[in-house]
Amino acid sequence: MKLEKIEKSILDAESHRHKNELAISTFLLSNGHALKSLIRAQQEKVWLDYQRAALTTERSRLENSHRRRDELSAKLELRKLELNVAREKLQQGVTALDNCKAELDRKREIQRAVALEILAQRRRICEDLEKIYPIEAIVGRTLAFSIRGIELPNTSYDGYDEELLGTALGYTAHLVYLLSFYLGVKLRYPVYPSGSHSYIEDPVSVFQGPRTFPLWPRGSVYYRFEYGVFLLNKSIEQLMNSQSLLVIDLRHTLPNLKCLLLSMESNG
Repeated sequence: MKLEKIEKSILDAESHRHKNELAISTFLLSNGHALKSLIRAQQEKVWLDYQRAALTTERSRLENSHRRRDELSAKLELRKLELNVAREKLQQGVTALDNCKAELDRKREIQRAVALEILAQRRRICEDLEKIYPIEAIVGRTLAFSIRGIELPNTSYDGYDEELLGTALGYTAHLVYLLSFYLGVKLRYPVYPSGSHSYIEDPVSVFQGPRTFPLWPRGSVYYRFEYGVFLLNKSIEQLMNSQSLLVIDLRHTLPNLKCLLLSMESNG
């Protein structure tokens, strides 16, 4: 009896299933167009939602692009203003440069005129100094010169009157001192003219003892006197170098000094 009931239940279930399948088939056949429309509507809704999301994203990008465009436009306008200011400053600089060039040309002309006046004045001063301390060649003797009529030998001082020798060196020291002043040359070895007892200083060499050296032989240590004459000749060489003159022999005191005076007179 249980089996029969179960079979009967199964048969009823299959009968209901067939009925439901038939009803569903009939419903689908009669309402297929509506279902397709519903499915299409759902698909369109999904697509619409996607398009709305994409539109929102693009609007956000567009707003960012507009904002970036406005920022760049503002920066561009600011840059234009800066360029205009820089262009005005450049024009002012060009104008100032032209004015400076004109002023420079004018000052160069003044400088050339002053330089010519200085040369002329130096020439006159050298002529006056040569009149005060005339350096003359001694006839019949090669490279032998005198200053104010007193001979000053070039190398050896043996056999010469020490008093006259000190006087000649004093004249020479004073002439060197005056030339350094008028030529604007600061002597490396300063000269202190004091007649026949003039002296010279060596502030640069490394040695022990006094740094002043006599330019007179009488009563002085002879090697210090010789070194003083050497420093005097070095000072003459410095003056000649300032005028682009070549010293052939450093020991030729008066010939070198005469050469310097002649050069200054001719250049002036």
